[in-house]
Amino acid sequence: MHLLRDLHELKEEQAARADVLQWVQQVRQVYADAQLWLAAHPTATAAARRQQYDALYQRAWHLGQQYAFAGAHPCWALAKRLLRHQEELFLFVLTPGLPADNNLAERSLRPLVIMRKISGGSRSAAGSKTRLTLASLLGTWAARQLNPLTECLAALQRPAALASG
Repeated sequence: MHLLRDLHELKEEQAARADVLQWVQQVRQVYADAQLWLAAHPTATAAARRQQYDALYQRAWHLGQQYAFAGAHPCWALAKRLLRHQEELFLFVLTPGLPADNNLAERSLRPLVIMRKISGGSRSAAGSKTRLTLASLLGTWAARQLNPLTECLAALQRPAALASG
């Protein structure tokens, strides 16, 4: 989770500031509490999940409000981000089986990032779109355990359906 990494960096950069260290710890604690609650309530009802989500949302909102409008404070940017993304931060509490982090998504995108860096990227918007479309198709076929060659040939035989889908 990028927010946790950035909180850690802020803590390291502002190690002498008690207010920053306290705020970072409080933000991290909200996330830790969400995970602890979920571990303690693996079969929670949708209503219980919603109630916990709302409580976590409120805690994150209050923490964001502390510094989101204090542009000169070191916590300002992360407080704004907390408010901007608070809807998404605890979706894993609402949705059974949803991981608390996006590590899987990050790992699945990593090969594309490496390929882009090695190749120097695409030289046009159309080239970028083509590369991402192909990567998406190949990733989807792999996740569905389909043969990429067979699927690619089938897609080429029905290009209009592929373009509209």
